[in-house]
Amino acid sequence: MAGDVGAQLGAHGTDVTNDHGENGAGPAFALPRRSSRAEDVAVAVETQIATRSLAPGTRLGTKRDLGEQLGVAPSTVSEAIKLLEDRGRVSTRTGPKGGVFVAEPGLTLRLARSMMQVSGARGEVADALAVRDTLEPSVIEAAAEAGHDRAELAELRRAMRALRAARDTADFYRRNLEFHAEIAALCRNDVLRTIYEALLNAVRAREPRLELLPGQDWQTLHAARVQVHQAITDAIVAGDVVAARAAAAAHKPSRAGEDSPAR
Repeated sequence: MAGDVGAQLGAHGTDVTNDHGENGAGPAFALPRRSSRAEDVAVAVETQIATRSLAPGTRLGTKRDLGEQLGVAPSTVSEAIKLLEDRGRVSTRTGPKGGVFVAEPGLTLRLARSMMQVSGARGEVADALAVRDTLEPSVIEAAAEAGHDRAELAELRRAMRALRAARDTADFYRRNLEFHAEIAALCRNDVLRTIYEALLNAVRAREPRLELLPGQDWQTLHAARVQVHQAITDAIVAGDVVAARAAAAAHKPSRAGEDSPAR
């Protein structure tokens, strides 16, 4: 078994911090401001596992240790551990040598790691886009089929507003990828979501540009694409799989090169 790293975990912060904790013993946690506090804690623990390449079986400490290191209540830690257990990221053991341990990665995590080997070269980005486009209708339908409450849909609505407010092609491209990332987050098929998000991240890492084709007008194109994406949003919000399928079909370019890569 790998060594106990509980004493080495850095103090938490509300933004990305330096590479070491207050005592210089280990990287500090980064707690994003989005979602619930428990989700923030879960993300911080996942980040620590990833950045330090902690092996399965590594002891992270007790729940009390994690609560003290992250500065959160015991109930928040318990909720975060439950989230991490559901994702297959940690396991817990009772007894004198018990605590929270890094778990053996499950299928979705192994898929994510293998997909992230994509380097982002031009040809690989084109391939990633092609596979992403193939998976996109299934992701959109799955997001609609899952059914979500108002709070779960808030980020999708926010992303749609940002897409509508895009000022130019570069801004539209960035907002478009954020929009599709929010759709993926609503997909409850873990394997489908993992593959799709990995492809999306491979494209984002390369930062390809959206360029207009000869004869295309930005305002006309923007209005048309906003309409298509609004239809996708409406279908997911309504939980209407039939409408989601139709919106996904309308979203697909009708000819090669149309409106690519940010569709």
